[in-house]
Amino acid sequence: MASQAIKSREAIKRFYDDPEVVERYVERRTAQPLGWVLHQRQIEFLNETIARQRVRRVLDLAPGPARLGAELKTPPVAIALDFSWNMLAEARRRARARGKTWQLVQGDGYQLPFAAETFDLVYSLRFVRRFERPERNRLYREIQRVLRTGGLFVMDAQNRAVALPHRISRGLEKYPVYDELFERAELIQELHDNGFAAIQLEGIMRRFHLQSRLNRLRRFGLSGPARILIRMLERAGDEKPSTWMVLCRKSR
Repeated sequence: MASQAIKSREAIKRFYDDPEVVERYVERRTAQPLGWVLHQRQIEFLNETIARQRVRRVLDLAPGPARLGAELKTPPVAIALDFSWNMLAEARRRARARGKTWQLVQGDGYQLPFAAETFDLVYSLRFVRRFERPERNRLYREIQRVLRTGGLFVMDAQNRAVALPHRISRGLEKYPVYDELFERAELIQELHDNGFAAIQLEGIMRRFHLQSRLNRLRRFGLSGPARILIRMLERAGDEKPSTWMVLCRKSR
């Protein structure tokens, strides 16, 4: 990523606590057809995981304004932790509007205020990848600590081979916060090194080059058809997706 990208923990906190960022976060992630389909695919992956694995206790780590949590089928114990009071206030508003019962906690992802082996599942999207490897290692250790034996962890990861050329073509200055991009093998190895066995990598945005072109239909008032066409392309194989949803099991 660009050398000027925001990397430090404190600078990232300030960026995401900005009231303007909070107010527009969900819109920026979901308003365009491409982002909307990505959002729906992530919700489906999490709902399927929660149901299939019979999750009873879940932690949403760094939920922001509950982009995902407000739309998930929540287990009996559902806790969301974020450092930002502004994000948590918006998360509370969105969750209540949808009748969701999340317990919202202000705290630090590097020092989770929970006992060891509390959760069946921890998921965190657009968070772990914001940090460089030493900081990611610290997050992995803390996530592992609060997971029960054999517990599950879900994160998302960007495919370097697809995402980097796209970002360069758009201009790296449009990506102000550091964002780690991965190769599949190195991602699996990084998780293994930190005590997680990757048991599923599901590719989403599976024909990204074409899907990003279809996204331009929104400029002509054709967002609805664009969503349908982008979603149809998700039926293709996922050998070179732009994003992976990664399901891991605590292995030590």
